[in-house]
Amino acid sequence: MTVFVLLLAVSRVVITEVMANPAGLSGAHKPEDRNEFVELYNPGEKPVDLFNWTINDLDAVDWLVAWEDSSVLGSNRTLIVGSTWLKGGGYAVVLDSEYTDPNPEGNFIQPYSFGDNTLIMTTRNTTIGNGLAINDPLILASPYGDTSTFGTPFDTSDSIPCNPGDGFSWERIGPDRPDTVDNWTVCPDPAGCTPGAPSSISSLPDLALVQLELEDTAALKPGEAFYCRVGIANSGFVSTDSWTLELFLDCNGNAVPDRKENAWRRPGWLLKPDKDSVVRVRMTYPQVQTDLWARILCPEDRDTINNQRRITLNPKAHHLLNFTTSSFSPDGDGFEDSLVIVYRLPEPGGKLTITVFNLAGQAVKEFSKERVKSNQGILYWDGKNNRDQPVPTGVYAIWLQYHRSDYDAVEKLPVLLIRRPSQSKAG
Repeated sequence: MTVFVLLLAVSRVVITEVMANPAGLSGAHKPEDRNEFVELYNPGEKPVDLFNWTINDLDAVDWLVAWEDSSVLGSNRTLIVGSTWLKGGGYAVVLDSEYTDPNPEGNFIQPYSFGDNTLIMTTRNTTIGNGLAINDPLILASPYGDTSTFGTPFDTSDSIPCNPGDGFSWERIGPDRPDTVDNWTVCPDPAGCTPGAPSSISSLPDLALVQLELEDTAALKPGEAFYCRVGIANSGFVSTDSWTLELFLDCNGNAVPDRKENAWRRPGWLLKPDKDSVVRVRMTYPQVQTDLWARILCPEDRDTINNQRRITLNPKAHHLLNFTTSSFSPDGDGFEDSLVIVYRLPEPGGKLTITVFNLAGQAVKEFSKERVKSNQGILYWDGKNNRDQPVPTGVYAIWLQYHRSDYDAVEKLPVLLIRRPSQSKAG
């Protein structure tokens, strides 16, 4: 029993990258057929023999074998072929056996630049599994029962694996972290993949704007000074001070700072991984309804969808009902995926109903609160109807109705819901 436990301890190898959708055409001898790969990493100090290990895509099981074709070396003579031993701290790349096809068709011929000292391996069959599909999870297994997975194969209800895009791989963010949705990312490297090298995301900062709100929620007058709070976080793996925080009042609605738009800029400071910071910024309230934008400018940050936020400033804001933005896009990209509905009531204790109507006058979503305990609050609309189905792009009217025994109020505001076309799912 002790020997078995020791074998498991030294045999831990992790799937760290999967290329299931190579760039180019599919079919025999075509790029997508021959350029699939799976990257493995040995986080231990001791070498591991991968002989007789298997890869299973739940359609077929393949045994790993040494790569024997020296033409794969190309200009990198440090690559290791003819072996199944993966050194401690080293990477192995399991290639489709046709990667060096002598009669390739189409372009993307041997397109990858492998990291130095990468162990190149393949499978006994001519494909990895029965050919990797974009929705194929993987299980790597040793003869001793040790396993590593990609795509959470035992949880079919989550969002991975899925299509990362033509010519892009899935990278494991942290090799010591479990196979979960938040530990995989589409490779941000311009090459689309990093076979035989650390995850490209692990060497980059990932800054995010996590807060943008007014410090004083009282009604403000045009030309009056106000303060807002901006929260910045570094959810990446490295520290950085190479960034700039920028705020501006978008008077012309083009979402970029132009001249005379009261832009405010501050150079970034050293922000360590998993740390956040809050900045207090003084600005002047606009004369007309205007979007206040906050942006992080960081050349090293490849994931920029969370680097910006906005709130709508309205000098003529309704007394009871207001939105933080005049439009939103619930498309799952992490930016303005819900409409923030703010209400302020004269007195608590009444019944509040907020209803979303389409332009045909049909109620699509209703929020109802019996005996409101506070005179102000926030609701979020995710762009779905009462049956939890997404509603289409269009203008919607948000109606607020408030009833107390001695008070009745009704207010409405329009909002624009935008749905962007979804990406095609290439196979």
